[in-house]
Amino acid sequence: MGMDLSYLEALMGGGSQGPEGGSGGVWVVSPEGALDDGILRLVGKARVLADSLGGYVYLLLAAGAGQDAGQTAIRAGADRVVLAGGVPALADLVDFFSARAPQAVLLPYTYLGRSLGPGLGQRLGGGVVGCAADLALDPSTQRVIAHVPVMDNAARQNVIILEQPAVVVVDTLALPAAFSEPWRSGEVEESGLTWGAAPAYLAADLPAFPARIATAPLVVAAGRALKDAGFEVARRLAARLGGALAGDVSALDAGWIDEEQLVDITGQSIAPKLYLALGISGETTHFMAIQGAGTIVAVQADPTAPIAQVADWNIFADPAQFAQALLDKLGA
Repeated sequence: MGMDLSYLEALMGGGSQGPEGGSGGVWVVSPEGALDDGILRLVGKARVLADSLGGYVYLLLAAGAGQDAGQTAIRAGADRVVLAGGVPALADLVDFFSARAPQAVLLPYTYLGRSLGPGLGQRLGGGVVGCAADLALDPSTQRVIAHVPVMDNAARQNVIILEQPAVVVVDTLALPAAFSEPWRSGEVEESGLTWGAAPAYLAADLPAFPARIATAPLVVAAGRALKDAGFEVARRLAARLGGALAGDVSALDAGWIDEEQLVDITGQSIAPKLYLALGISGETTHFMAIQGAGTIVAVQADPTAPIAQVADWNIFADPAQFAQALLDKLGA
C-alpha cells in the first residue's frame, strides 16, 4: 500500500517545491544583516505563525550577508532567504514589500528595527505594534496577536492586529530559544538589490533631567528631527517652562533620554495639561501613550508627518529654531 508523503514533507519543510514568487507569507527582516541568536529566534517564531497560516517563512538579510548565513536561517525555519547589499531605508522596504503582499513582517527590537517598523506598517496600510514580547495567531480570525509588555514589563496586553500586513517589532530576548533542524530545505536568493549605509546619529552627552514625566503638567518631548544641537535647546526650554523633558524612541536610540523619559506604550503613558512635541514625526505606539494629554502642540517641519493628524495645534517649522525663538521670547 502506497502513501503520499507530500503533505508531511510540506509541514516539515522538506518538500520538493519551494515558495513561489516570494509573496504573501510571514517575513522576518534583519536590516543590519545580522544572523545572531535573536534573528534565529524570530525566524522560529515566524515558522510557528506560518504553519498556522499555511504559508511560508521568508527572511530578508541585508548588509551583504552570504549564502552560509542563508543556510543557517533555513535550518532555523525559513523557507526562502533573500539577500541584499547595504542597509535599507524606510523607502527601500516600502518598495520591496509593496509588490510582495506579506501577511506579516517581523523586525527585531534593535535600533534600526525600532526606527523602520512603525513607518513601514503605516506606509503599507497595515497594523503596527512597536514592541511585542511574543506573538500568536487568533484561531478564529487568523490575525496575528501581539503580546505587548505594559506596566514596566510586569504584565502583557494582547493586541489583535486587524489590518494586514501585521508589522511587529519583537523583543527577541523574550522569545523561545532558536532551533536548528538540519533536515530542512529551502532557497537562498540573491536579490540584486544594493542599498545605502546605515544612518548615524551622534549620542548627546547631556545631564539627566530630574522632573518626572508621569506627573508633570507640562512635558516637552524631543524627536530625531531636532538633531543633536537642537536637543540642548529642548532641554533648556523644558527647564524654562518648568516642565519635564521627554522624548520618543528615536531620542532614546540617540542617547538623549533614558528609559524613564520615554513616551511610548513600551515606556511611559502620560497625561499632561500641555504636551509640546519638538521634531517628533509620530508613531502609533507614541500616539497611544499621549491620548490623555489635554493639549498637544506639534512642531514639525513636515506637514505630512503622522503627528499632524492628532495634534491640537501644528506649527510647521524647524523645531530647533522654533524652540530657540521661544526661549529668546521668554528671555532665557
